[in-house]
Amino acid sequence: MFIDSDLIPIFAIGVGLIIAVTTILSSTISKTKLTIEQIRADALVKAEEVRAKNQMELEKLMRQEEKLADGADRTDEPVQYNSQIPVQYGAERFAQ
Repeated sequence: MFIDSDLIPIFAIGVGLIIAVTTILSSTISKTKLTIEQIRADALVKAEEVRAKNQMELEKLMRQEEKLADGADRTDEPVQYNSQIPVQYGAERFAQ
């Protein structure tokens, strides 16, 4: 097998280009994967923050309900949650 001496520089340039493109692509792919993982991690952190905030609000509301229920059990008076019902919504039916 005989390779023409004029083709050797072309083969060398081709191999060099393949190596250069492969290096650039692998670097770009690595950076893109890293960016995607950072975005996922940030999303997970935000989701956890929202979950924790919702849990705290729920616990706060539950404590408030317990306080209201404890107050209602200790007195003989019924607890009125909404004492001002507008007339246009039919408050006259409930007023006695």
